[in-house]
Amino acid sequence: MHTTSKALMRRVGLAAVLGLLLTGCSDILTVSNPKALQEEQLNNPALEQFIVNGSVGEFQYAYGFYSMWSGVLADELYTDHTTVGIRELSLHNFLDSNGPNESVFEFASRARTSSDDAVMRLKQMLGASAGSSLNIAKALAYGGYSYVLLGEGFCEAPVALGPGLTSNELLKRAVQHFDSAVTIAQAFAAVAGQSAANIAAANDIINLSRVGAARASLKSGDNAKARAYAVLVPETYEKLSYYSSNSVRENNYVNSGLRNPGGWLSMAPPFANMNDPRIPQDPAKRTGLNSNTLYMPLRPLQYVGWVASGSAPIIDITTSVKMASGFEAKYMILEVDGPNAAMLTFVNERRAVGGKPPVNLTGAELLAEFRMQRGIDLYLTGQRLGDLRRYKTAGVDLFPKGKYPIFVDNYGTNTCFLVPLNEKSGNPNYK
Repeated sequence: MHTTSKALMRRVGLAAVLGLLLTGCSDILTVSNPKALQEEQLNNPALEQFIVNGSVGEFQYAYGFYSMWSGVLADELYTDHTTVGIRELSLHNFLDSNGPNESVFEFASRARTSSDDAVMRLKQMLGASAGSSLNIAKALAYGGYSYVLLGEGFCEAPVALGPGLTSNELLKRAVQHFDSAVTIAQAFAAVAGQSAANIAAANDIINLSRVGAARASLKSGDNAKARAYAVLVPETYEKLSYYSSNSVRENNYVNSGLRNPGGWLSMAPPFANMNDPRIPQDPAKRTGLNSNTLYMPLRPLQYVGWVASGSAPIIDITTSVKMASGFEAKYMILEVDGPNAAMLTFVNERRAVGGKPPVNLTGAELLAEFRMQRGIDLYLTGQRLGDLRRYKTAGVDLFPKGKYPIFVDNYGTNTCFLVPLNEKSGNPNYK
């Protein structure tokens, strides 16, 4: 079976397949293993929803995985682990043979492949109606976010056994996916007789795509384009990446480093001990796998179930995450507009949520405080690595340096994920 086909089906359990059997798809009845379908059967129109759901599922797994490891490679988290590869990545001193680095590439690439494959198959299935298919729009939007993860996280990355693409080239492809998703979702909404529920579903994809396009544009340096997308997003908009206990691949991966006992993740110094309810930490003394003291994060602001006061809940395997929002769009608008009165007002509003007094800052000092508030408000959502990379390009280097918090080692110089060795050896077009 083609690996893309397996990726599309990984998220769907036996019950879902049996449900499809009951619809009268006779060709599926010939499959000996009801959990596995042959690649050619994925062109059956009865499997349209199955295919798009598979692409969404692949992205949500990749997003959780990326959110944790990009936080380790940025300045959100550090690790106390016995595995050499994890220690090397946490030290920002790793090679293209590093295991966690390889997995980040694998899962983000699988999500991208799954979405692009879904778009291709759905276009073949739907023919003339493909231009107004909300399922195609959804697959394009999630594919766009897969390109965002690759563009923000990797120094460069190949696509579909192609040559290496720069971060900006990957982010440009993300914007193209988002633009197409908006066009198709708008065409779907314009079809006569659409129900209110269908219109709402189309608007959801449109706003998800506009936030993604704004994000990709901002992080590729096109501020004007970022603002143009962001201003169209309602401030109340939110989109979740959903997690559950149904299977290991449906768990929130961040939980894997926070278990008690056996945890090995800690909030890094820029975010630890801040006494800010937006980024709560476990008050109990915890030790990692090497018996070093850790400051384990509890459920931060953008994680479903966050509480403004009282005992913060843990990040468990079912904790869903706000992956895109009007709140994020507002941050982008204010950043593009620069250090003005509106930015100062917003910064003080955010500080108040964190229980901190107002400040009276201007210019570079206001921008620095704005960046800090953004880091707190979007903590552990996969944003920070891309932010640190673009800040460094602009002359503000916030990557951790000097002594690692718990080892004798100093931080290395890696600031992005690398194309893994197995991709290099298996891709004849990557140089």
